[in-house]
Amino acid sequence: MSKALSNVVKFEIVRQLKKPSFWLSVLLVPAFMGLMFLIGFSQENSGTQVDFSEDTKVAITDEAGVLPKENPFSLYQTRDEGISAVKSGEVELFYYIPADFAETKKLEFYQVADGLHLFDFRSDAIKGILRGFASSTLPEKDILAITGEYEVEVTQISSSGENANVLGRAIIPGLFLVAFFLFLVLGGNRLTMTVVEEKENRISEMILTAVSAKTLIIGKMIAMIILGFIQIFAFMVPVLILVFLNRDNPIVSSVLSVIEVDPFMVVTSVILFLFSILFVTGILTCIGAFTPNARDASNFMGPAIVASVFPLYFMQMFLSGEVTFLVEFFTYFPLSAPVALMLRNTFGTLSAPELIIGLIEITFISVLMIYLTARTFQKNAINFQLNMPKLFKKKK
Repeated sequence: MSKALSNVVKFEIVRQLKKPSFWLSVLLVPAFMGLMFLIGFSQENSGTQVDFSEDTKVAITDEAGVLPKENPFSLYQTRDEGISAVKSGEVELFYYIPADFAETKKLEFYQVADGLHLFDFRSDAIKGILRGFASSTLPEKDILAITGEYEVEVTQISSSGENANVLGRAIIPGLFLVAFFLFLVLGGNRLTMTVVEEKENRISEMILTAVSAKTLIIGKMIAMIILGFIQIFAFMVPVLILVFLNRDNPIVSSVLSVIEVDPFMVVTSVILFLFSILFVTGILTCIGAFTPNARDASNFMGPAIVASVFPLYFMQMFLSGEVTFLVEFFTYFPLSAPVALMLRNTFGTLSAPELIIGLIEITFISVLMIYLTARTFQKNAINFQLNMPKLFKKKK
C-alpha cells in the first residue's frame, strides 16, 4: 500500500470514528440485545419462581383432591371462605381448585392488588406447587417421561451410511453468513453515502490536490471495509459473551455440543465472506459514484440490498438439499450470488465447480464495479477542476 493510499485510509477511518453517529449505530443494536436479555432473564426467573417467603400467607381450596392431606398451606373447605380470607387480610394468596379441574383444566387465583401488577407471576406459582406434589408420588422414570427433562442424543446418517452432522457443520459457515448480513445492513448505507457525500460537499476536490481520484476512492473503499469489520466485531463480541455466560443453559449447551469444524467448509466460508464483502463494496460505491445526490442514490441502493438478500426469503429451498432451478438462478444471478453461495456452502450443497464459477463471477463483477467507480469519480473530479477557472471568473 502506497503512502498516499494509506493516508487516505487513515484519514477516512479517523474521520468516521470521531462521529457520534458511527458509535451510536455500532453500539445501539448490542445495547438493545443486552436490554432484551436482561428483561427476558428477569421475567424467566420471576415466572419460574415458586417459593414464597416465610411471611407469605397462602391458602388453597382443593375440591378436586389434587393435594395430599399433609401440606404447608392453609386449607379452606369452600371457595367463598378463601375469598373472604383474602378480603379480610387473613391470607395474601388464595388458589381455588374446582372439582371439575381435570375436565375444565382451569383454576382460580385471588389476591389483594391495589395497583397494576405487570410482572407479578404468583398466579402461575400453583403450577410448580401441584407439579411438586404430583411428582412425589411417581417413580423417577415416570417423572422424566412427563416433564421431558432428559437429553436426546441425535445421530444423523447419510445415504452412504456415515454419520452426517448437518447442523453441527452448518453452524460456523452460518456465522459467516450472519457476519456478511450485518456488514450489509450496518455498513451498506455508509458505502454509498461516503461517495455521494464527497461530491455534494466538495471535500474531494480539496483532497484531490494531494492524491489522485483513483487513490482517493480506493482508499475510501478500504476504510469502509475496515469500519464494517469494526461494526461486526462490536456486534458479535457481546453475543459471544452472552453465549459463554449461558453455556450451561440446555438450549445453548445442546447447540455447542453439536458444533463440528469441517476445515474445507470453514476455509470456503472465509473465502466467500471476503469476496462477498468486496462484491457489495463495489456495487454500493458504484451506485454512489453514478448518482448525483443522496436521494437518487437511496432509490438504487434499496433495491440492490433487497436483491442481495432475496435468497433468504427462499430459505426452505436451500434447506431441502435439492438444487432446484430457482436455487441455481440465485447462485449465478450477480446480485444474489454471494448470499446464495454462502447458503449452499452452509448446508453442504455447493460443489467445487459451482464454487469456482461463483467466485470468478463475483470477482469479475467486483473488479468491474470498482473500476467504474474510480473512473466515474475521477471523471467528475476532472470536470470540476476544469470548470474551476470559469466559476471564479463568473464570480469576478
